[in-house]
Amino acid sequence: MEPVEVDRLIIGVSETYDVIVTIPNENISYEFLATPEDRTNATSIFIGEGVKQLANPMPKLKYFEGMKMMNNMMHMDGTMDDMGMQMSFQKMDMNTVMYPEIAGNSMRNKMGKHEKMNAKGMEMNHSNHNMPSKESNRITLNYAMLKSPTKTTLSKEAPVRELHFELTGNMNRYVWSMDNKVLAETDKILIKKGEVLRITLYNNSMMRHPMHLHGHDFRILNGQGEYAPLKNVLDIMPMETDVIEFEANADGDWFFHCHILYHMMAGMNRVFSYENSKPNPYLTNKEKAYKKLQAESNRFHFMAENDFATNGNDGQMMLQNTRWSLATEWRLGYNDHHGYESETHIGRYIGRNQWFMPFIGFDARYRKLDYGEIEKNLFGQTSTKDKRLQASIGFAYTLPMLITFQSELYHDGNVRLQLMREDIPISKRLRMAFMVNTDKEYMAGFKYIAGKNIGITTHYDSDMGFGFGVNLNY
Repeated sequence: MEPVEVDRLIIGVSETYDVIVTIPNENISYEFLATPEDRTNATSIFIGEGVKQLANPMPKLKYFEGMKMMNNMMHMDGTMDDMGMQMSFQKMDMNTVMYPEIAGNSMRNKMGKHEKMNAKGMEMNHSNHNMPSKESNRITLNYAMLKSPTKTTLSKEAPVRELHFELTGNMNRYVWSMDNKVLAETDKILIKKGEVLRITLYNNSMMRHPMHLHGHDFRILNGQGEYAPLKNVLDIMPMETDVIEFEANADGDWFFHCHILYHMMAGMNRVFSYENSKPNPYLTNKEKAYKKLQAESNRFHFMAENDFATNGNDGQMMLQNTRWSLATEWRLGYNDHHGYESETHIGRYIGRNQWFMPFIGFDARYRKLDYGEIEKNLFGQTSTKDKRLQASIGFAYTLPMLITFQSELYHDGNVRLQLMREDIPISKRLRMAFMVNTDKEYMAGFKYIAGKNIGITTHYDSDMGFGFGVNLNY
């Protein structure tokens, strides 16, 4: 790449840049600070000898500004509205609203020191270290600035084949895909040696995706014409449409995937396969190997939690992949009046954003009622929660504010409607939960997240009363 001088450089996962650092003073050791985009931590080295000069730490992100922007841009069907901005090649970073040093508040004027970078990646100029910076003029590297020092044009005689991929995902369930399909739901993409593959990538999500192609460098069609830069990773910002191209000049199968590995393992990947490839002596059964790769991108994941409380024991287990869910939950009182119950549902998520999940289920309950006591639900149907062994069909639908609406029909004709949410953020570590249904059951509670797998809870349940305890999760 030709050198480019900038103030900020955001590096995508697995991207590489050459950075040349110029030390202006012999008796000062300058801190070279690298910070993750979420600003949760940082690492650094000191370059030079002498008195250490610290770099200014990055301020905390304004998460709610980002969430408000995302909510304003999201349609009800889960697709995003780019508001006609036609974003490409990082020239407009949607995450900028979360950066205090860029977005413009009182903190910007306090950021007095910054480092000039020049990318040949980037050449750092520390000579302005003690001069106040003008944040409004801060320059961030984007792909449109990159230019190859030599021509990178491909053969004009080669046939051009165009492919289009939409990068899709469900941020609530953290499921990622391409064209709303994971690798397990697609075949290999057959390509021919000698052709030019021109790929349009549209990121219809609010997360960036560094897309990596194995075995090839591709041209970024960023407006530099014959001098388009070559890369093998393209970090695609939210709502961007980027175009790349490469010459099919290899053999065999090559992986194309998001290099955020948990996006890749969730299904955001494809395989390019050359037609009439020579046999691979290290891969005796290509079909079996591909099926194994497909299975790895759509694995079932096990999750469980249990609340050991003073008024009872309740928890849930889930086994889920991209489409399917097997879930069991239980509430076990410490006496017959508190009752014992469990519900099991097998469902399949439908649609791009997976708001809708039809299911079949089984419900088992027992709670000792007082003599002559008969409970009815809101529809006037006699409640069977004193002794219930029922099969059911129903659906769960995610409403705005991530509230789950559940409708269930039991085989005896009883109907239950329910509203629930279990993870309402009150603060960084405090969560609230509630549930109410037409069986006249209700619950409300709080959980303090003490660690990755442990929490302190308190809640009130209409059957089991008030309690507090410890929540363990996996």
